[in-house]
Amino acid sequence: MSNQAASKTTSDTITKYETLYAVRTGLTIMLPRMPVFDNGAKTPPSFSVSPENPCDIIIKAGDKKVLLKGLKKEHLEASVSRGFIMFYETEDDEVVRSTVCNYQK
Repeated sequence: MSNQAASKTTSDTITKYETLYAVRTGLTIMLPRMPVFDNGAKTPPSFSVSPENPCDIIIKAGDKKVLLKGLKKEHLEASVSRGFIMFYETEDDEVVRSTVCNYQK
């Protein structure tokens, strides 16, 4: 995992999070609980690569959108190739929800 602390800086940009990448399972991102994932059963989240920076992703679900900044290029390329990123949300250092976020071109 990275040494970054898990938090978000604004309501629509995430710059601090933890990552875990394994060749077999792909990219996992741990971050605080996020409203963008709240309606996952009704509106599954998806991600796309930001047109402004190839190391950033835009996560969308319904009318909610969040920009996650600063992924490693090779991890993002592998995630696009696999078609998903796994997100683990935390509260008080406990995982409270896991969400698969599929790639959308």
